[in-house]
Amino acid sequence: MKNAKEYTEKVYAGVSGKIIGVFYGRPIEGWPYEKIREKFDMVDYYVNQEVGVPLHVGDDDLAGTFTFLNAAEDFQGNPAQLKSEDFGRTWMDYIIENKTIFWWGGLGRSTEHTAYLRLKSGILAPKSGAIETNGQSVAEQIGAQIFMDAYPMMCPKDPEKARYLVKQCASVSHDGIAVESACLIAAMEAMAFGERDLYKLIDIGTGFSKDTRLLKIVDSVRNETEKTKDFRTVRDWLEENYSYRFFPGNCHVIPNLALILASLILGGDSFREAMRICVSSGWDTDCNGANLGCLNGIRLGIDSMREDFDFRTPVADRFYNISANGGGCVTDAVRETERILKQHDRIYNDTTWQKNPRFSFSMPGSVQGFEWDRNWKQQKNRIRNQNESIPFENGLVIPVNEKEEKAVSTLTMWDIADISGGYQLIGSPILYSTQTVEYVCEALNTSVLVRPYVIFYDYSDQEQIVFGEKRTVKGKKSFFWKIPENSGLMIKRIGITAQAETGIGELVLKSIDWDGAPEKLQISGSLRNYDLGTPNMQIRAFTSSAEQFSFDAKRTFTVSHTEENGLAMIGTEAWKDYSVECTLTPGIHDCCGIIARVRGLRRYYGMVLQNENELHLIMRNGTQEKVLARCAFEYELDKDYRMKLWVKGDVIKGFVDGVEVIHASDQTFKEGGCGFLIDRGTCMADNLVISDLSGERE
Repeated sequence: MKNAKEYTEKVYAGVSGKIIGVFYGRPIEGWPYEKIREKFDMVDYYVNQEVGVPLHVGDDDLAGTFTFLNAAEDFQGNPAQLKSEDFGRTWMDYIIENKTIFWWGGLGRSTEHTAYLRLKSGILAPKSGAIETNGQSVAEQIGAQIFMDAYPMMCPKDPEKARYLVKQCASVSHDGIAVESACLIAAMEAMAFGERDLYKLIDIGTGFSKDTRLLKIVDSVRNETEKTKDFRTVRDWLEENYSYRFFPGNCHVIPNLALILASLILGGDSFREAMRICVSSGWDTDCNGANLGCLNGIRLGIDSMREDFDFRTPVADRFYNISANGGGCVTDAVRETERILKQHDRIYNDTTWQKNPRFSFSMPGSVQGFEWDRNWKQQKNRIRNQNESIPFENGLVIPVNEKEEKAVSTLTMWDIADISGGYQLIGSPILYSTQTVEYVCEALNTSVLVRPYVIFYDYSDQEQIVFGEKRTVKGKKSFFWKIPENSGLMIKRIGITAQAETGIGELVLKSIDWDGAPEKLQISGSLRNYDLGTPNMQIRAFTSSAEQFSFDAKRTFTVSHTEENGLAMIGTEAWKDYSVECTLTPGIHDCCGIIARVRGLRRYYGMVLQNENELHLIMRNGTQEKVLARCAFEYELDKDYRMKLWVKGDVIKGFVDGVEVIHASDQTFKEGGCGFLIDRGTCMADNLVISDLSGERE
């Protein structure tokens, strides 16, 4: 890319626009147009509080888009060569049935649920989403275009490649005009990196299509919006010509495509006007807002999101990416931009991506979820990024004085308060006790007293806070803080306090980072919230595909599953060399044990018991399960065994009751979380311990 900075910022604007569109439209998704008009007239702001729901909730538009980006990341060749079968494998690797990403509305009713069941039964993509397999009405619902925006953002000014990748992605579950509509928007998004004129983008997008229905829709919308610029008149025309009543299914693509195009044209070069028209018009408000926000974000740039209304501050970059990759749940626009840049570089042999700290604040005005901590009484002015006033100087600017302590923090685990609606919150923390965090700060105009801190959920899921040592920052300074051991309680937020020693000034938080597994994370005892009689957040911090995963009456964990490959996982992709151990109690089972370096449902190493007389080290990669090593091991049901799986570099070891009994080597997986595995049965576990091995010799 000739102008890497411009491209990078446009990707960030596209990602930000998509997130904004989802949260702007999500609170009134499914509302009739008449109800929206009666309640709000025009949706001029985030209406979640009036509707009585959180702003940041789980949503399929975001989870699907950024989970299907995994297809490119996991692909061994150039991502430009991805095929629909590869995307189908990604579905099976990262979607937890009946829990994550989709509306699980039933076979023949929910398009994505139907396609998932086809894949599960052995039907490969694209047949899994084809009209001949599922019928036209199922295949032509809206989902094709709501999950695809990451791929055109990899392909700036390359609409043909964008269309190809989006077609492969969409064809897992959709067919017909649904796929063509997704490809139209993809071509427009790809070309928006170099073309601002909306009509030219539409012409370019339609120039690739031979679908007569799609071309007719585009022409009719353009003709109507040339007759009048009055939004209400156009919306009435859409109702008369493209209403849901004319099309089968719950959420057909045609009405929503027509509405997106009309909103883009009527909104012109105003991000706000296009968004308010789109969401105020009803139908699939969050999906349409997301596609429109992504395209206009790329086309109009990040500054357009604060020109007439501040779309950015309430969202603060952050969202939940809910999938079987639990360590990726808590994320933000900067992190997802970096993922897209990395895949762009693989496609085009470019160098736009660079590795940054976990929180680098590297994009214009980015805050990566940081906000004024509500546990402190302090001013609520917008948190500003230093790069808004000084180009290339990134960091959160915290105004300080000597009279009050201020504090900013961001989520490291999903917030209980964000549970709402039909999409579950499932995911694991990104930060754990005994990990060492590096802070880089700069004090301007005065020396500043700072304290790092974390907020964690206690055994009753109430928030508790622990501080690090108070330090004085003069000029630019980095320091490290090892988060104290806390009996394996889950960390909800990380933050920093700041107070001037004298006078007034600013503290610039330049970055926060950590890497590797916890030095020693131990989870033991009862994980029941006795106030509620439910599993506490230590249990809910696991990402589980097992049908039953909870506390046990006598042990810490119980895992049960009626099919193969029931998993319960914790940790992130930053975990590389470590050991995981527990006291395992096998119940009836085909296979049970512990896993490491897990990413998703079908990518991991395992140490497993089988047949009551064997111990295996296995590597699972998609449908392939390879036994790396095996040994005879007589064991009994309902008896305790202290099992440890050790992974460092390409060496894998298994220990039972403190003795190494098996080992192997493999180079397939380098990092990932850990947890439990059960095939057709139940196992219990006590005293889970994860220990970093990065400084240990083999």
